[in-house]
Amino acid sequence: MSDAPDPAGNESPNSSESSDESSVPECPRCGTPVATVSVIGPIDAVAGPCGCRVAPGSVMNRDDGDRE
Repeated sequence: MSDAPDPAGNESPNSSESSDESSVPECPRCGTPVATVSVIGPIDAVAGPCGCRVAPGSVMNRDDGDRE
C-alpha cells in the first residue's frame, strides 16, 4: 500500500502528517510548526522558521510538560 492520498482526498492511515502523531510544537504567537528555538537573551528567544520572538521555554512538545 502506498502513502499517497486516495482519489477522494482522504489521508492515508500511514500518513505522518496526522495531528495525533505530530511531535513538532507550534509557535505560541502564529501557530507555525517550530523546528528550532534560538535563545538570544535571558528572557528572549526566536522560534524558527517563523522568526517570532517568544519566551525561552514557551515552545515545547506536547509531552515535554509532563516530565518530572
